[in-house]
Amino acid sequence: MTADLQTCPFSTGSLGARFRPYEQEGMFAFFKEARAQQPVFYNQELDCWVVTKKADIQAIFRDPDRFSASNSQSPVNAYSADVHEILVDGEFTREPTQANTDRPKHTRIRNIAGQFLNQKRFARYEDQIRELTRQQIATLPPTGTVDLVEALTYELPAKVLFLLVGVPQEESYRVKRWSDNTFNMIWGKPTEDDTIAGARGLVEYYDFCKSVVNDRLESGVEGDDYVSHLLRARNGDDAILTMNEIYSLVHGVLAAGHETTSNGSANLLWALLSDREQWDKLVADRSLIANAVEEGLRYMTPFITWRRMTLTDVEIGGVAIPAGATILMSLVSANHDEDSFEGPLAFDVERKNARQHLAFGNGIHFCMGAPLARMEMKILLEELTQRYPNMRLVEKDNIEWPLNMGFRGPVKLLVELGE
Repeated sequence: MTADLQTCPFSTGSLGARFRPYEQEGMFAFFKEARAQQPVFYNQELDCWVVTKKADIQAIFRDPDRFSASNSQSPVNAYSADVHEILVDGEFTREPTQANTDRPKHTRIRNIAGQFLNQKRFARYEDQIRELTRQQIATLPPTGTVDLVEALTYELPAKVLFLLVGVPQEESYRVKRWSDNTFNMIWGKPTEDDTIAGARGLVEYYDFCKSVVNDRLESGVEGDDYVSHLLRARNGDDAILTMNEIYSLVHGVLAAGHETTSNGSANLLWALLSDREQWDKLVADRSLIANAVEEGLRYMTPFITWRRMTLTDVEIGGVAIPAGATILMSLVSANHDEDSFEGPLAFDVERKNARQHLAFGNGIHFCMGAPLARMEMKILLEELTQRYPNMRLVEKDNIEWPLNMGFRGPVKLLVELGE
């Protein structure tokens, strides 16, 4: 399958001036041109250096001594004084804990989190994840047209995550809404009114996370879940973990722990159903599903950009960049790099090196939830190809993509379930 996002709406002029960071339609073609003509360029709108080649981005991820992660989750657009007042008055004290921290704090916290968030632990939940998936699919009608985002991929990954974190399943939809708001506040371009409303949502969300932790602490009931693990690890010692760090870790995992899977699943289904040959290959041979998941993560990268800040003067791709500069790494461009992937704008479930993508980052900040996301997407495809082998996409060319520079996934995915 060849990418349908070839028509580039970006205006004429230099690459830096033409770059539209919030617009996702046409970005495949734009970054193909950038990789060939100017792999590293400056964008004035964001005051950042955009890096497009996989080798350069991988090198940045692997060099935390020169590239700080401290800005990776900072709001792209600075908050106003009114927004800051809402956050301060609401005691929104979320602090950097993992993805946006540097060593040694990052090492301390990641080591504790990694004792729970790891492949061995995730494997224990496989049967429960499959049962949750089957239950969600069972809510679909046997035939007819449905929106797979609304009916399946939006909420299911949150329900899976709640198994691990120890949050009631009935809270999944509310947390999803809070998560959407959080990412729009960081990666989107909301109006001032939207930002003020969003700030109140951030306060509500953080209060919820604190209540989850405090209720567990006050009840004295320990479970086999992430919150209980963090409290056991802390054991009342702030030198190990502070309570605010635990609140922040729960806030972070409840937000990021399902968004990649939600969007990655919808993206993968869109890519597969846009090319019947690819979907039919999986229906005929389910052993291809694991690799299809990797190809989906490469081809339709669910998180399209990530940021770093230079700690010293550096040179990337022959371009001199000063200390204190913002680096915007285009993960979707890296995953379409011709130097790493043959025919990168084609979707191929049999691609030999599909797993070499950077969808989960690289280096010391590699996504701890990657094995879980892979498992969830694999199970979903296994169940869907068996239950609805004749499923077809209704609107191949009229997909709406969100207006943001972070997560990427179709707003709706209408399909005909078949018979």
